Amino acid sequence: MPPSPAPQVTKELILQRTDCKQLADVKKLDLSNLGLENIDGNLFSQMPNLQDLNLSKNKLAAFPEDLGLGKLQVLDVSENNLRSFLSLAQFQELEQVNIHDNPYTAADREQLTFLLPKIKSVDGDTIQDNHRQYLKRVFGTSLEEKVELLWETQYKSLFKKSQSAGVQRLLQDQFIQRAKQKIQAGPASMAQLRDWRIETIASKLVAEQDLKIARGEASMSSKRSHEESSTNGVSSEAEAPSKKPRNVTFNDKVVNAAEKSSETVTSRDGRVKVDLLPKTLGRTLAKKVVPKPASKKPSPTLSKDSTADYEPSHILQCHSLKNNRDDMKTMVWKCVFEPNPDKTEESTSIVATCGGESVCLLDCRTGKVVQKFSQPKEDFFCVVWMTIPLDDKKEKMTNILVVGGKKGKFYLIHPQQNIWYAEHEAHRRDMCSMVVHPDQPTWLYTGSYDKTIRLWDISPPKLPNYECRIKKLAEWSPPSIPLHMLLFPGRNLLLAACRSGCFGFKLNHKEENWKKTYTTEFTFPKVEKCTEDGQEVETEFMDNMTLISPDVIASKLVGHGCIYLWNLPGTLKRSAKIKVQGPQTLKVQPVAHLEWSETFIDYIYFKMWPGYDVLVCGDDVGNTWMYDVSKFLTRKLPEDTPVPPAQKLFWPDCTWNGTRLSKESDKDELPSVNDIAISSTGDFIVGVTDCNLVFMWRKNKTVE
Repeated sequence: MPPSPAPQVTKELILQRTDCKQLADVKKLDLSNLGLENIDGNLFSQMPNLQDLNLSKNKLAAFPEDLGLGKLQVLDVSENNLRSFLSLAQFQELEQVNIHDNPYTAADREQLTFLLPKIKSVDGDTIQDNHRQYLKRVFGTSLEEKVELLWETQYKSLFKKSQSAGVQRLLQDQFIQRAKQKIQAGPASMAQLRDWRIETIASKLVAEQDLKIARGEASMSSKRSHEESSTNGVSSEAEAPSKKPRNVTFNDKVVNAAEKSSETVTSRDGRVKVDLLPKTLGRTLAKKVVPKPASKKPSPTLSKDSTADYEPSHILQCHSLKNNRDDMKTMVWKCVFEPNPDKTEESTSIVATCGGESVCLLDCRTGKVVQKFSQPKEDFFCVVWMTIPLDDKKEKMTNILVVGGKKGKFYLIHPQQNIWYAEHEAHRRDMCSMVVHPDQPTWLYTGSYDKTIRLWDISPPKLPNYECRIKKLAEWSPPSIPLHMLLFPGRNLLLAACRSGCFGFKLNHKEENWKKTYTTEFTFPKVEKCTEDGQEVETEFMDNMTLISPDVIASKLVGHGCIYLWNLPGTLKRSAKIKVQGPQTLKVQPVAHLEWSETFIDYIYFKMWPGYDVLVCGDDVGNTWMYDVSKFLTRKLPEDTPVPPAQKLFWPDCTWNGTRLSKESDKDELPSVNDIAISSTGDFIVGVTDCNLVFMWRKNKTVE
């Protein structure tokens, strides 16, 4: 049986516990140990005279803004799941606060001391006046002046008219990173507090500049949305990804789960809805797709099939928020083909997609959504398959789907049995990347906006109750958000693509003194000119990388206009000649440059299936770029000239709501392809977009 729902705080409950006749009379309230998962802001705002509030021993993961408790002096939120305390800044009269047994750091305590002017104690420890004054002096006006000076002298003038928001984002990132490097404030033990303040001040300066532009003091055309979603709403670097707004309307013929009935299966915790969709779901735009004329010339040669040609087969709208058929804003972030559990080197025709509150399983042969799993108030950013034994006997292998999102949790799904059987709080911030160890199928590496990489051992579920043990084995601390990871067990190396570059870590967690911080930084060619108005911006923002062979890696840096192929063993050989204390820097010499879009839009991912030597990547105007990488699998010497795509699939000609869209359409109307995947045989290509659409291409071997 599913567990009983957590009790809700009602007006009657509060009056009963306080012996008051009306909420306005309540001054002290104890709501501890009730299993509360959220707080009703409208209810609490009716208690303006509340001075003492006890919410300890609950399951609160966030604290609402603007509760209106202007007289609150004592607050106990200990033994909860709070990952940020910035929302407590609304209680300016607060004198005592208990926050112990929450996943917080020492920097969070200092934040409270800085944000609350009248705070006297945190967890019973008295806050000395001289310490509070020191924090205000060092991290207040003095730090603001330093950041503002850097802004005025070096960066403000770079924000000019006619810039895209992608360029702005790069400039903002560079501004924040430079400020962290140049500006000193406080001791090293308070580096987290300093960085948080720098990010806050810098973000405010950039936001003020954006406001001036919006009011007409400057003009800017932007393909990116300024509505960024962030768990804490503070750090520009730690913002959840956001893409350009949509301005295209679609007709009723687009596939939408809201129009269909579905069977609902409850997960083991009683909270997650699993939709088993009927066979009729999956109608596509096939009738509206304008077929390409038969080509008299052979298609570009690809490594596995020289006659390979692709036709658009399906376009689905299946991640709508609350099944709203008009939702064209939900971002679908990742897609990945399911491996064959009996032959993991092969894929099935099933692909998993994640975005918004849902995870979908699609069958590329039919274009049907065969399963849909939903988690209210989540926003899923990453998904990966684990092929593990169904029990300890290891007689039969099965596929487990792992998804992660903005709550910092990962969830375990067994699609074969339609069950969402476990969830685990892995990080304090949004999860953005996951990878499974190639030799240890139960080891999962997770990356987060809290700038950590963690290794988890996930035991196979014990049937029939699906009991599962999850154990943390190790943790690493990259200098910025890890957006993708690669593992090289034979080289004892973990490689992370981060917002500030590419970094290597020691992989062997069994060593007693395994390194938490990076040991190697890999630097790539500098871009001399990468803005639309001629301004030079240096960027090391690497948003994706993948293996094309055991030795050669493909990496993409935002704004570079290409995908780099580089040889890892050749690069590491140079490290033997370098003897330095601490992390070393290795210069990457690419063996090839794959031509790609000049866009500044970030979070556009690429993939290839191991053994099928075709790399696929989307772009910001709906195109699919395909590269034959077979001749680079063992390449050590650089290619002299840039490598063009072997084939380029343009956004299919479709008619939506009477409007025909094609590659000739205005670029602002076309979707951005966030991620793309190709099956092990190359028969199917699936892409996911920033406008709640999933598109499929099917290989057609009969070319006239």
